[in-house]
Amino acid sequence: MNNLSNCAEANALAANIGFEQEMHQFLHTWVRQEEDKTVLRFERSLLEYLAEDALRDFFLNTPHPLQQLLKVPEIAAHLTRGVEDVHFDITSGDPLLAPTERRIYNLARRMESEGMHVPFRFIQPNKQSETGDDADITLYPADSEELRYNSGNHFTSRSANNNVFDELSKRCKANTAPQLTTLFQYGYLEDRLHDVKAITAALYSTGETQLQYFVIYSRHSPQEGHFGVSLVVMDPAQSDFPLRVLVCDTLLKQLPQHPRWWHHFVAEYTNVFGGAIAEVIEDLSHPLQKVNIKGDNPYRHDWDCPYYAASMAEALTELVKANPLFLLNGSVTEIHTAMKSLMPDYYYADLELKTRAEIQQVNRIKRWQSGMVTINELIEEIDTQKRLSA
Repeated sequence: MNNLSNCAEANALAANIGFEQEMHQFLHTWVRQEEDKTVLRFERSLLEYLAEDALRDFFLNTPHPLQQLLKVPEIAAHLTRGVEDVHFDITSGDPLLAPTERRIYNLARRMESEGMHVPFRFIQPNKQSETGDDADITLYPADSEELRYNSGNHFTSRSANNNVFDELSKRCKANTAPQLTTLFQYGYLEDRLHDVKAITAALYSTGETQLQYFVIYSRHSPQEGHFGVSLVVMDPAQSDFPLRVLVCDTLLKQLPQHPRWWHHFVAEYTNVFGGAIAEVIEDLSHPLQKVNIKGDNPYRHDWDCPYYAASMAEALTELVKANPLFLLNGSVTEIHTAMKSLMPDYYYADLELKTRAEIQQVNRIKRWQSGMVTINELIEEIDTQKRLSA
């Protein structure tokens, strides 16, 4: 995958130039057909207007503008290009987008409906120029220091967060098996633990006696939004207390140290199962986010924990499907090692953690593909509308 993940800059630039030409022609045609909607043209020449504000007028005056752009095959082909056709900046990790392409995503974030927020391809609205370009950092609002230097710089949209969550949820919840329930829903860990108790009790009322395995992917709590994963093993005849609890975070350096979010796991479990649960919880965390090191250039810190957590959740579901009793009786070290073999994005075949650069590259690819999922869903919606109107 890495060999295909960063195409030559010259090739990406050539594709971007072609896209700029397509967009120029598209906007030129739109201006000719919709002259009464060119409110931002003022006294400028047509070429100046096309270069500066025609796209913003198009967004202001067109219902679902991103969907309308995706109806043009040449434009859709560029916006949905595969990761092998994308060049990523070596320092920031950002994809090399055509100038008008960047404007499309920025304007969609700033001006469009909730569903149009394409993950990882826009910046926060108050860091955009009026035309939808990235604003110079010297023009950022005075109170934006924190957002300027963390993951919020590229990803501060609840809708885009939800788009990624939905994408990962569909994949993880498709992993089904007897005795296995994957809880991958909005909300927090405590909500899901109440679900575990309710589902277990309901199964027992129907005569179920087999042990039940719950893989939970969730944010920790309203106070701490970090993602984590749990495996909870329940006996239907004893729905008030688990037989085993294994939790996975991504922030520790090496076992047996606990990650700094450990107390959140303990607190949420205690709220549902009582104080005795603290003696039951075992740590299966993986040191994946060590790729973000304190003191880095700020733009290296990005929104990767959902992908790490999804990888851990998928590994646990595969282990449950292969041998449920292994999850009940295996040692933490054995299970931790078995998970590594099922996480090839982040571990080599010899189960050593991949290099920091390789993990960052894997996540760049995943972020690009999350954007593709959102755009392709918009295209599917267009196709559905065509079929219904035919």
